[in-house]
Amino acid sequence: MNLSTPPIENHSLTALLPILSHSFEGLEVLLSPFLVPSDTIREVILICPHKILSDARRVLKKILSYSDTVDHPNLSFLPYTSSSLYNSTLTSAVFRVRTEWVLVLDNHGLQGLSSGQKAYLLSPLSISLPVGPNGFLRFPANSSRILATSDLKPAEYLIPPFVAPTHLFSRTFSDLADSDTWLAFGVHVTKTHLEMIGGLVLPSDINNLSCCEQNSRLPSLDMTQIEHNPTGILSADNDGRTQKRPASASGRLVLAVPHLEDVHAFMPIVCKLQSVGHIVSVLLYQASSSDAMYCSSEDCTLQCSTLTHTAPTFHNWLDSLDASPDVVFALDAQDFLSVTFTMVLLHEPYRKTTLIRLPRADIPHSDWIGSLTLRELRNWNVPEITISVITDHRPHSLQRLLTSLTHARYFGERVGLRINLEQTANVETLRVVQDFEWPRGDVFIHHRIIHGGLLPAVVESWYPNSNDSYGLLLEDDIEVSPLFFAWIKMTVLRYRLYQQKMIELRPEGRRSFDARALFATDGILNPNTPYLSQIPCSWGAVYFPEHWREFHDYLSIRLSEYSMKIHENVVPDIRSNKWVKSWKKYFIELVYLRGYVMLYPNYANFTSLSINHLEIGSHVKDQPEKEYLRKKALFMLPLMPLTNSTAPLFPGLLDLPEQRLPSLSSLPVLDLMGKLSSASDLLERGTERRTELTSCSATIFLTYDARELMCLQAFT
Repeated sequence: MNLSTPPIENHSLTALLPILSHSFEGLEVLLSPFLVPSDTIREVILICPHKILSDARRVLKKILSYSDTVDHPNLSFLPYTSSSLYNSTLTSAVFRVRTEWVLVLDNHGLQGLSSGQKAYLLSPLSISLPVGPNGFLRFPANSSRILATSDLKPAEYLIPPFVAPTHLFSRTFSDLADSDTWLAFGVHVTKTHLEMIGGLVLPSDINNLSCCEQNSRLPSLDMTQIEHNPTGILSADNDGRTQKRPASASGRLVLAVPHLEDVHAFMPIVCKLQSVGHIVSVLLYQASSSDAMYCSSEDCTLQCSTLTHTAPTFHNWLDSLDASPDVVFALDAQDFLSVTFTMVLLHEPYRKTTLIRLPRADIPHSDWIGSLTLRELRNWNVPEITISVITDHRPHSLQRLLTSLTHARYFGERVGLRINLEQTANVETLRVVQDFEWPRGDVFIHHRIIHGGLLPAVVESWYPNSNDSYGLLLEDDIEVSPLFFAWIKMTVLRYRLYQQKMIELRPEGRRSFDARALFATDGILNPNTPYLSQIPCSWGAVYFPEHWREFHDYLSIRLSEYSMKIHENVVPDIRSNKWVKSWKKYFIELVYLRGYVMLYPNYANFTSLSINHLEIGSHVKDQPEKEYLRKKALFMLPLMPLTNSTAPLFPGLLDLPEQRLPSLSSLPVLDLMGKLSSASDLLERGTERRTELTSCSATIFLTYDARELMCLQAFT
């Protein structure tokens, strides 16, 4: 086994950190390694006794309020009911991990480890065995701890902290973990490993290996080689180039474009990124001069280099830089050099470099990209967004929606489009679909042969194919802003469209709603901040994969009447209880029980990214014209136009506090009635209602499992 293999993939590691009641005072220290941007860690699951869960949430919220970092890994809680269930909770937590790698910690976290050991555990290599500082050999009467040396040492088992591939935690392991959890795990690993090894013990002083470059022969293992330096872990085949840097370091960005005017077009983006400390290198690859040139604006100055006889290709030019870039910006147009970009970045040491290609026409509307963090830029190509259109027999409405989608900007992204036709779709609607051309990606058309109605039409219109798959659901009377996709991309990269002007869930009916006025009245520092609301939007919203899968399962349970009668009200005193044929009624139930929220923009004058034209259909019945026009006026909001001098009075995407999306923890939270609340209050409210409905007080694990939510583990 060669330890010079590349580090694990980006965001493929989940950390499990136990919290005990006596560790509250040191919680900030325990969490400090995880409250910084990380290329590798996707989530930190905090395992704590249920009796201190509320206190733990309160302490965590206070810690996060002091932190200036907005792009640290996700944090979530997994409670257990008694100390006797701790081991089983810890092992079951591993089975809930969705990443390829898991970092298992004890209640001391990473305290007491050397800097090199910490660096390794936070950014490990792709090794098929558990790796950590504490390993043991078993003897007939006892176990003996392996003393750390300057080399990796094999062990029969490890105790936390250690990092391991998630697949090693098989389901059979949970049956062995009642007495000595980690001994049982080591026994399991040795049975699955050819060399009968349960793990590898990290050296006590990893940094010393960087000077020695020694090969260490481990018993029953092939030759291993490790190379380290104080800035992080290097792979041995990258010629000493920086492959991993501390997460707090500035990013290294490259702009590779053919002409000087392209540099000027990109400057609003790269100047913003340069202003926050990122290093920007510019390649002007069709320039005739071999001398360095400078490109200046009011905000920054960029030095542009060109191809030379010593660096005649893009690959050669990248090799001449002092470190591998994190991100390469380029045009989506193909020319003699840009066609090589993708191939070059497929090879070491550039395999972790992100390529962002933008169309020339979209660059004037791309200043929002400059507000993204390095982590968000590096994950640019990860989210997969699918647009799903639901239509029946409103051809003119459908045409308006498709036209607005066509005119929108997609910033070089390929976007799949699904068009879902009801069985009753008329000839004109079918013709609109047949004549429509979508240049942005694949098109899938689904035509029902048996009438389903709006509930299955919406719920079955999209289903995620991975945890990086997101669905934008649009009924045909929606119209989108040309910048709607920019908002989606920006917010999904940051935290995971329509702006509310009405609160429609109060028992007495719809009431006008102005988030800015509410926030100003309640003394919120930035009334123009986006906010989180429990009210799910059905008129142009993006749904996350985990929540949509859970909703499918929840709806199956509710419609089967397995847990309760269909007429039973889940959410007390709410208007949606009367929407007996609406999918949204059941989604609101799930949102309430789980404490889920949805992100809403909050731009001036209710400027929105999508609007609903409130046309006659399943939701809106035929009625006197005067009454219809009155209701329609309540929903007609201004759409955000493209950024240009002809629309100076309209807000832009970056009309936000400090011209960037705020941290998730700082966003105001509203309940189903449009009243200010908190995430913990919503969760507590939903948990109490769940107990009332199911008479089940079992701990809820936040796994997006509707069967667990409804205490129906046996339901199939």
